[in-house]
Amino acid sequence: MGSDLFLTSEEVGTLTGYKLPAHQVQWLRSKGWRFELNGNRRPIVARKYAEKMLGCGIPEEATYKPNFAALQRV
Repeated sequence: MGSDLFLTSEEVGTLTGYKLPAHQVQWLRSKGWRFELNGNRRPIVARKYAEKMLGCGIPEEATYKPNFAALQRV
């Protein structure tokens, strides 16, 4: 069962260069990546997060900033 939400175990292995989950976790932590551990103690990485970290995801929309100058005119 594949999911587009998370990287597959094989993709996490390719990303980190390690097959053992403990080494994958160590690599992810050393690089400052966010992840969760599943019930089998394997690291789970969100696909969109991985794409963002690798610089190949869809750029996030500009952050909304309130126009305080407009309030001063009232």
